[in-house]
Formats: sequence, C-alpha cells, structure tokens
Amino acid sequence: MAERQWRAAVVGVGVVGDWHVQILSKMPNVTLVAVCDPLVDKVKATLATRGLGHIPVYALQKQMHSREQLDVVHICTPSGNHMKPAILAMKAGVNVICEKPMEIKLDRIDKMIASASENKVKLAGIFQNRWNLANRALYDAAREGRFGRIAWGGSITPWYRTDQYYRDGGWRGTWKLDGGGAMMNQSVHNVDLIQWICGPVETVSAHASSRIHAEIEVEDTLSCALTFENGAHGTIVGTTAIYPGAGVRIEVGGEFGHAVSEDGLKRFTFKDARPADEALMTEINTTKPPAAGSAAINQGLDLHYQNISSILASWDRGEEAATWGPEARKAIAIILAMYKSAKNSGRSVRVGS
Repeated sequence: MAERQWRAAVVGVGVVGDWHVQILSKMPNVTLVAVCDPLVDKVKATLATRGLGHIPVYALQKQMHSREQLDVVHICTPSGNHMKPAILAMKAGVNVICEKPMEIKLDRIDKMIASASENKVKLAGIFQNRWNLANRALYDAAREGRFGRIAWGGSITPWYRTDQYYRDGGWRGTWKLDGGGAMMNQSVHNVDLIQWICGPVETVSAHASSRIHAEIEVEDTLSCALTFENGAHGTIVGTTAIYPGAGVRIEVGGEFGHAVSEDGLKRFTFKDARPADEALMTEINTTKPPAAGSAAINQGLDLHYQNISSILASWDRGEEAATWGPEARKAIAIILAMYKSAKNSGRSVRVGS
C-alpha cells in the first residue's frame, strides 16, 4: 500500500514552530501547505530564508482552514495557548500534533482529548526524547524486567537560561502562558521519561523558587521527591539557574540492574549480563546521530523528526500514536501536583488530586 501524503500546516512560527517548518519541508510523506502566525511579515521573511517563500502565511487560523485542505496541523504556539487552536483544527476535521506541554491545565487537555474523539480525528503530543537511543535502552530494560524490583528512578535537568531568554517573546516565565518555569517548560521531557520508564507516579513532594531570575513569576529551580505506584522512590530536579555545561541525567536502579542515560548510555549494568549490552553501549556512545531522516537539516532536529514520523506512521495504520493525548497528559498531571505541593511547603500531593 502506498504511503499516505500528509498535507500539513504549522500554527505559531516562533523558534519551535520554525523547527517544525524545517522538518515538515523535508519529510518525503508530508507536503507543507501553509503556516499561520499573526506576525505575517516576520514569518514570510523566515520562510524565505528556508527556501519556502511560496508557502502562504495566514494571520487567522479560521481563514487558513477555510482556504486550505489539510490533514494535520502542528500547534507550536505558547504553551498556555494550545487548546484553542487545537480544538479549532479538530472541529475542522483536521488531526493535530501539539508541542509540549500539550497544555498547562488538565481540564484544557481533557477538552482537547474530548474534541479529538467527538470530531473523529487524532491528537498526539511531542515528547521527542523518547526516541533518544539511550533513553529507549532504559525503557526496554524496564519493560523486560531487567531491573527487577526498581528501588529508585530520577532525573536532573541542570540547565541555564539568561534573563533575556525570559524577556524575549513576553510569555516565558509567566503562569498564564508558560504554565510554570523550569519544570513545566524545560524538564517536562524528563518527567515524561521517568514515568514512561518506571511507571505511574503516585505522590510528589516538591520545593521551588526562583533563585537567580528576579523578573519571572515562576520557578527557575524545583526539586521533587516522589513515589511510584509500584512502591519505588524517585527524585526529579529541574532548573535554569545552574552554570551551563552539564548534561541531562536519567537514572534507574533496582535489585538486578542500574542504568544511566547522560550524553549517551553512561551505565548499563545488569545481573543477567548479556554480550549485547556492551555492544549497545558502544553503538550508542560512538555513533553520531544521523541528520533527521537522512534529510539535509539540522541534526539537532532528528529526534523531533522521528517523533513526528512515528505519529504519522501510527495514524497511517489507523492506530493511536505512542504520544497520544492521554499519554501526553501524564507528565502535566505530575508537574501540576509538584506545583501544588511546592505552594504548600512541600506537602505530599497525590498526582491528579
């Protein structure tokens, strides 16, 4: 059966929206049909630099839907403005791929999920780090039971952002549109990874503050202790206040194994040692990631490319994507519980309560 050709549009062409534009313009099974952004002239100039000056730019999404035949819309607007354009697209009978976080409130995500069902379209989120080979190795090991009873799983995102980063765009660092700070914006990927690898999170206890960014409303540093439904313990740390240079670390350990993903597969040791383990570490740690889909675009976009390709392939098969709406919701439920705990001096909060 011939591969379907997807007619795609991007709503919101800021930094991340431009990534989607680059990726979609290179995917063999996608035709980038249009983009939508209120800053029409700015976006036209950006498209011209990409050799995409022929792509129409709409200031209004409704107008785009009235004029263009679309199969999928990529929502890349500020985090707290995902629901409205997503539902508008789904009511027009168009599938939606939404950047992380899917939204900043659970009731908004639930409305998006309901809209997908009501309009008989698909909804999926972006969590591209699930396609990182080291993270995937930890996930596969957990699914195979190689850790035995997991004792602890956690992550640290020790990043740095300048004050100017938060000033640019006027929405970063706000509760209304960013939905939070270092945890909701930057560390959401690793919250997703930890629950994906170790299983559902039951309770959290968090502390947060803005340590070096005096101008923002939200946290630049959050530290959280958590318990999983399976009884394991965990820790998640997210910050944009640490001097730059350190890598993100994902770590899982149990009675039969210990593994660390940090700039590759740093440790992958199990009681049932296998020859393939060492070969896997060598492959992951010495192989440079290919350019996205072997296309001539920024190598840093390869994981996004794989995430989007996986979504479209699932939809081609008539299946839900691995990062479909209810799955993308999980990390946000955990983060919102963290914020509730932090606002109550670290009181333990049950996820979803």
